[in-house]
Amino acid sequence: MEPQSVITPTNDGVKDARIQVVDALRGFALLGILIAHLSVWFDGGPLPSSVYQVNGQGVANMIVQTIVGIFVSGKFYTFFSFLFGLSFALMLTRSTDSPGAFLRRFAWRLIILGAIGFIHHLHWRGDILSIYAILGFPMLLFRNAPTRLVLVVALLLILNVPARVREVYQTYVVTPPSKAQREAAQKADEKLVTANYAIIKHGSYAQMIGVNLREFKTKMAFQFDSGRIYITLGFFLLGLYAGRKRLFQHLTDHRAFFRRLTRYTGFTVLGIIALFASAIAIIGQNSQPPKVIELIFSVLFDLGNSALTLFYIAGLTLLFQRTSWQRIIAPLAAVGKMALTNYVGQSVIGTLIFYGYGLGLIGEMGAAMAILLVIPIFLVQVLFSRFWLSRFQYGPLEWLWRSATYLRWQ
Repeated sequence: MEPQSVITPTNDGVKDARIQVVDALRGFALLGILIAHLSVWFDGGPLPSSVYQVNGQGVANMIVQTIVGIFVSGKFYTFFSFLFGLSFALMLTRSTDSPGAFLRRFAWRLIILGAIGFIHHLHWRGDILSIYAILGFPMLLFRNAPTRLVLVVALLLILNVPARVREVYQTYVVTPPSKAQREAAQKADEKLVTANYAIIKHGSYAQMIGVNLREFKTKMAFQFDSGRIYITLGFFLLGLYAGRKRLFQHLTDHRAFFRRLTRYTGFTVLGIIALFASAIAIIGQNSQPPKVIELIFSVLFDLGNSALTLFYIAGLTLLFQRTSWQRIIAPLAAVGKMALTNYVGQSVIGTLIFYGYGLGLIGEMGAAMAILLVIPIFLVQVLFSRFWLSRFQYGPLEWLWRSATYLRWQ
């Protein structure tokens, strides 16, 4: 069956069209993000190794950590990023404004998102909204680019090519630091991580804000060093590509494409998992492989994460078109329609549970116990979203973002 959509003209020059499957995908992405963050106590950054050992104690914790590591971690920020790019494409195609007016409004919209994201970062340093706001500007450069070029650049970024090129350069060209320099840098990092953890665990609200403000630079350095910022932009562009091809506007016409994509990405993921398992069995988990092998497996790691993201998107899109899944779609779509509110809401709940100015439970429970909190937290978000949307058109933060964008109450 076709996804349910409601299209109504608004006073801002853009038709407001809700594609229920896309909202449901957004809700599922928020569920995955919640699982990933709860499994590490909403830390938002590195913690002392002694704290992580809590998650390595006991069979249940090890099983949960393995499952989350393979199937959740690193897969849902990309999922969410794809949907952000798709939303941009939908806005672009539905806009009745002139190109110049659309650009000015969208740029201002990004600035407002950046402000919301920075405030969010001050409370939780794992915030991604501030990064989205930054990457939204280079994405604007591709609004009129040829569709094939958008796809090629998206794939190169998703495969983390810029980070891999830098890694090759640093490995084979740059003189590596001495052992003494590496040890000194490691000790400095450990000292900072320990100090930050002490504030997370026991500090006041004001102290937490101070740490997060100081750590913004560290977060951005990690984005570039790991290549996550390139991968995020790549999935933005892949979402833009999907919007241009109208894959989600006409799902019935593209059902065969989604089936092929599910099949190919599924086989790719299984192959990479088997390859990693074989390599660990042969080389050993704690052995140091040659640099060229590390580079190859870094590429395969990024490929596996991206392939699993696409597997989730394509597979769920197929399932969400089935009548038997309508009871699941409706709650997920309600959460997804209020994605900004629910994303920030997860951080508020998580930090109050685990941080020092709340219950201070960080490091006090293993991953298996922490994951159980997914059920009540997400259930509350489903109930709250359905309650709110039965009375209002937008979620609270969505309304604030929209009102600030148009400089008038919506």
